[in-house]
Amino acid sequence: MKSNVALEELLGVLNKIREQRYPDIPESLLRELVETEYGNQDDPVEARKASRRIIDNYLKNAVADTEEG
Repeated sequence: MKSNVALEELLGVLNKIREQRYPDIPESLLRELVETEYGNQDDPVEARKASRRIIDNYLKNAVADTEEG
């Protein structure tokens, strides 16, 4: 329970920074990345791979949305 509270506090701080400096980045992307890194803290290689997949998928969808619009 304690770690979940700490994770939510971290997400809260990161989200404030995101809102102020990087408002175009969706909160859901930030949350997904943080949760992935947190869930894979014992395996940094897997954490990095999973984070890259998340970012790649986000960018592919962003490009597809721009091309359609």
